[in-house]
Parts: sequence; structure tokens; C-alpha cells
Amino acid sequence: MPRSITGVQADREAEILDMLKALSPKDLCDLARRLDRSTMTPAVLSWISAQRSVDLGTAMSLFMNAQPDSFNHLEKDAVPEPYRRLCAALDALCQRINCGYYLPDPQRPLDKVRDFVRWMGDQEADARSRRKGRWVFNPVTVAPMISDIRFDARRHKAKPARGERPSLFRKVFSSQSA
Repeated sequence: MPRSITGVQADREAEILDMLKALSPKDLCDLARRLDRSTMTPAVLSWISAQRSVDLGTAMSLFMNAQPDSFNHLEKDAVPEPYRRLCAALDALCQRINCGYYLPDPQRPLDKVRDFVRWMGDQEADARSRRKGRWVFNPVTVAPMISDIRFDARRHKAKPARGERPSLFRKVFSSQSA
């Protein structure tokens, strides 16, 4: 369990933020995808999630890497004190995702699609049982990252899900635009 921030930890956090500010947008997104709950601090999570260069796949990956499951159904007052700042940073990240702050980038898909699809399934089950988690995502906003039709970044064309063939309409117009 993390301890409260001491002066040395605050200085180290400031150094990390300075290093993050020097990164290119691509490098920042690459680094953000590698962070997990043990390596991210609330300040780092907050700063990264506020950057306009962060795309939707990176933001959703960052959210899932923070392992929010254990806090999703806890009342805010029931969250252990050392994790309250992290949960508040995740609140802001979820709000940004839901309001469309992050744009999908076909070059940067969601890292753990299955985990997020499971999250959305749990969210639907919660709604059916009249229960609500702390972080509820707008299915329309996250759909570009978890839908059955994924964007093939190499060819820049929509790619049907496994075993499906594109419709005649898509086939006709895809060949004209290529």
C-alpha cells in the first residue's frame, strides 16, 4: 500500500513530471501505456491524462492499467486513504473519455481490448441489476476502440470482424475511394 507523499517523494514526482514534459507526444503515449498502478502516481496520471496529444486508445489503456476494478463498487469514503488521490485522477480520466476529449487514433489501438470489453459487460450487468459502479463509460464514446469492426491502420480501411464479409455497399464504395 502506498505511503503518503514525503518531501523526497514529492521531489521525485516533480522530476518525473519534468521528464514527461520533455517527451514527444508519441513517446509520451508509449510511456503512458507501460505505466501500471505500481508505477503511476496520481500527479503523473493527472498530468498525462490532461495532455491533448493523448489519444483514446492510450487513455483507455492508462485507465485499465491502473487496475480500477477493486475500487469501482466502493463508496468514495470507503476507498483507503492512500488510494483516494489515484481514484480522483481516474474520475477525471473517465470524465474526459466520456466527453470525447480524446480522439481515436488508428495507429494506437487499445492495448487490452478484452479487459475493456469485460469492463463494459460488467457495466451492463450492473445496470441490469440496478447497481452502478464509480466509473461508467459511454458505450458510444469507447465503441471505436472495442467494436467488432476494427480499423486496420496499415491499410487505413475498416476491416470486418473475423469470418464476416463486408457488405456490398462497403465493397462498392471502398474500391472507389482507394
